Amino acid sequence: MDELKKYIGTKIKNYRKELKITTIELGKLSNTSQTTISGIERGDRFASFEVMLKICEVLGITLYDVLPPELTKDLNLNIRDRNDERINVMLSTMSPEDIETTENLIFNYMPFLKDFNNLTPEAKEYLTKFIHLISNK
Repeated sequence: MDELKKYIGTKIKNYRKELKITTIELGKLSNTSQTTISGIERGDRFASFEVMLKICEVLGITLYDVLPPELTKDLNLNIRDRNDERINVMLSTMSPEDIETTENLIFNYMPFLKDFNNLTPEAKEYLTKFIHLISNK
């Protein structure tokens, strides 16, 4: 169990550092104390499921991202199979032009799409209207 705690703690710390935020900031953003964040990162403690979900949400990751691959190997295969199936169903309903547009969006504009997905419904609506306005010559 100690190895698992250390592994998870190291992963959390690495993701936090990638975002260039402190343990204090991560604590505030996840409604968790800085002491708890530090304890997790050192591998001294586990957090509750709810706290881990909040931390991962702030870091923009899932719980699976902080677990060792050997614990999620079979799960990842099942998820990949389900995702492949979902993608195939979506593609089967799209025209060749829509598939090409989708491919272009995914490969060239993924950061924008992620940002767009994180907007509030109202902000999405405003941005969509704005894009339509400037694209309709």
